[in-house]
Amino acid sequence: MPVLYQVHAVVGMLLIALLPYTRLVHMFSAPVQYLTRPYVVYRSRDPRRLGPRPDRRGWERAGS
Repeated sequence: MPVLYQVHAVVGMLLIALLPYTRLVHMFSAPVQYLTRPYVVYRSRDPRRLGPRPDRRGWERAGS
């Protein structure tokens, strides 16, 4: 057999042997809907853009 095919076969066997001990095992439990889900909209956390907000009860600083 050609050397390239032998390397390919060995790498494949190593991947199958090591798969249960790596995070690659999660590829079997990933939901199919993940591929077609809508984009996540991220909003800015810039305080200048949020405007003034009243402090929520229970979130006061310890020294005040």
